[in-house]
Amino acid sequence: MAMTFDATLKDMARESPHGFLAAFDRPPTFPLRLLNVDLSTVSRAADLAVGLGEPLQEIVHLEFQASAAAWKHADLMAYNALLYAHHHVPAHTILILLRPQAAHSNLDGSLSYAPRPGRGKMEFEYEVVRLWERPAEDLLTGDVALLPLAVLGRLPGQPSLHEGLAAVAQRIVERLTGEAPPEQAKRLLTETLLLTGLRVSRDVAITIFRGVRMMEESDTYLMILEQGEERATREGILTIGQDRFGDCDEGFRSRLSAITDLHRLKRMLRQTPKVSTWEEILETP
Repeated sequence: MAMTFDATLKDMARESPHGFLAAFDRPPTFPLRLLNVDLSTVSRAADLAVGLGEPLQEIVHLEFQASAAAWKHADLMAYNALLYAHHHVPAHTILILLRPQAAHSNLDGSLSYAPRPGRGKMEFEYEVVRLWERPAEDLLTGDVALLPLAVLGRLPGQPSLHEGLAAVAQRIVERLTGEAPPEQAKRLLTETLLLTGLRVSRDVAITIFRGVRMMEESDTYLMILEQGEERATREGILTIGQDRFGDCDEGFRSRLSAITDLHRLKRMLRQTPKVSTWEEILETP
């Protein structure tokens, strides 16, 4: 999935694995625990693997995808097989497509091949959830930790996308204000702002949330918006930079994290496609 949203979705799912299973699989009846998803024999980690039962009875594996990927189904098969090989219990894989742009024709819920017909074959099936078809209302009334996903759900009947998102944003802020501790509310609001950027531009997302009643009245929430915009801008720099220069080192990440001037971060983002090295990005005044 797109790197900008990868950490956001993983953090949300780890915060409330019970809520994610209830929303996308079924409410777990077994004790559950998070499993190690660093499948080191392949190039990247799975997004979320939750073990059900004590001793372990089964695994639910969730993957989030924000953009089209022709071979994502092969990754899913590899993750599923490795989880089974490591834990020796069945694994059920659920692919959550975050927006229509992620719906590649290959991602139809199955993968099979038989290079020697009649002498063996591979058959793998997985579940596909198209989040934009899930009513936003279901996510707005569910687990608090899933509230940010509501901006990606099917919006209530509004005259425009902007108005539909504004109505959802209002509901999210009301629930966070009334139900979530301050630190959790801050984190979930930031994640909501980032995910809204999958449907509209970052500037439009900021405008939508600034128009929410309570946001206008709260210096704290306005500060959270600024922090969310800083985070989104930093992640934009990293995403574009990695496409151009490959992975950066921890030193660059640390120095980038230390920059809190939003205007400078935006200038750095505009410069990233034009420069030749990571260091040149940091030289942007």
